[in-house]
Amino acid sequence: MSLRFFLFLTLCLPIFSKPTPLIPNQVVVVYNSTLPESKELAEFYALNRLIPSSNLIGLEVPQKTTIDRSTYEMAIRRPLVKKFTQNQWWELGKDQNGTSVPLKTTIRCIALMKGIPLRIGREAVPKAEESATRQFKKQNEASVDSELSLMGVVNHPIGGAIPNPCYNKEISAATNPAQFMVMVGRIDANTYDHCNRMILDALDVEKDGLWGMTYLDLWTRGGSYKLGDDWIENITKASINSATPTIVDRMKNTFVTNYPMRDAAVYFGWYTQHRNGPFLNDQMKFKKGAIAAHLHSFSGAQLLNPAKNWSVGLIDRGAAATLGNVWEPYLGFTHRFDIFYDRLLKDYSLVEAAYMSINVLSWQNIVIGDPLYRPFKTTTVRTNAMVKDRDYKLIRYAQTRFPDPKIRLTELLKAAERTKSGIVYEMVAFHTLEGGQNEEAAKGFKRAKKLFTNSADKLRQDLHLVELERRRGKIPAALEILKQAKSTYKDIPEVKAVEGLLTILDPPAPPPTKPKK
Repeated sequence: MSLRFFLFLTLCLPIFSKPTPLIPNQVVVVYNSTLPESKELAEFYALNRLIPSSNLIGLEVPQKTTIDRSTYEMAIRRPLVKKFTQNQWWELGKDQNGTSVPLKTTIRCIALMKGIPLRIGREAVPKAEESATRQFKKQNEASVDSELSLMGVVNHPIGGAIPNPCYNKEISAATNPAQFMVMVGRIDANTYDHCNRMILDALDVEKDGLWGMTYLDLWTRGGSYKLGDDWIENITKASINSATPTIVDRMKNTFVTNYPMRDAAVYFGWYTQHRNGPFLNDQMKFKKGAIAAHLHSFSGAQLLNPAKNWSVGLIDRGAAATLGNVWEPYLGFTHRFDIFYDRLLKDYSLVEAAYMSINVLSWQNIVIGDPLYRPFKTTTVRTNAMVKDRDYKLIRYAQTRFPDPKIRLTELLKAAERTKSGIVYEMVAFHTLEGGQNEEAAKGFKRAKKLFTNSADKLRQDLHLVELERRRGKIPAALEILKQAKSTYKDIPEVKAVEGLLTILDPPAPPPTKPKK
């Protein structure tokens, strides 16, 4: 069967077996009772996710980003422990070490609403409370979220990090044997409108699945930092294997200012302190339901100013979910992006994927978005000539229908011509470039450019050609493409991407030094 018949098909793609999902009764929603907006958000979330109203808990907490340890204890942890006990949501007992812990828990997830403090500040650790075995034992600063994951464990050391028993496992919340812990996510952003939007976007996208393009940005610094690049390289393979058009930036710089991102459904990158590159463009918007995260020590240090740090800025540009760090976590104690993405592809919920991708608890990490969100819940391709995301579904169908790469390529190119799809041509060309077939890649980008009608999409093909010439070491050819593009696209915001690359590839001469007197 050729792709000629694709437009009339309904196909179920059994990419992965489905885990047992979290259910609404397993979720508690926590809000700030001093803020009417926080309560309204909690009620809105519970209503849309069918969470029982009895699972809503209001706490009287300060309207602050950062609180001290005493405030966390008195205003957040202890009231929640009391509520869990009163409602018989857990069964307390002793573990093998004699520590008081939850032995059985019916609540597996806490959803914190905007208005609940984000961070617990560092305080001096008494000598008697220091652990002899834990790393960073004098560091007791933490995210509220990560501390709450162990709220039922009595008197655990708060200095340093505690190993996460769910790390790199494939265990759904329904079958997770680690009953002493609870997963914690938050619906939080710079505005309540964004919070409501994240909830509705997640529900809407689950109906048909998340479709679009993946953008990945390596740092390529090397040394001990290679670990982060390895994670993103793993995502590159997984994204391509899932038949998702994938664009990878392997240069030291992040994606340049106003890089023309189209249909950005997935983004992972690193390493700058504040939102930059494509996300400085006010016209840039993520695809509905997008998953986006940038690796930085303080990516989630605050959630009020989208111009600072990363997590809140990505949500402000339309992402539905992100990961972040509220203090310095160190690279080895951050969320592993590749595991996180893998678990999402396997249809685990956002909060489950986040907890399977972090190796420690009682630390600095947060996950933002609807905890129950399953972006790849639906793998069924129902399509006709006018269907939404047709081109992306066509690519996925070809991946499944034609396992032989050569046959698949041939069929995709035929389909691209019939449908006049610049998206399909671009995807094939970029993946061909990743495979080292430079001339074929160049032909594909040039054909995609002719088929696209949007100027920003045309410009992106020129930038791909620039990347190709850079990889071949032909800098003069790359500069010529950029100079022509600067003139052609001078009237669109994305021309800043051209100017940025020109500065990188052909930096201006340094100003003359004044002679010493």
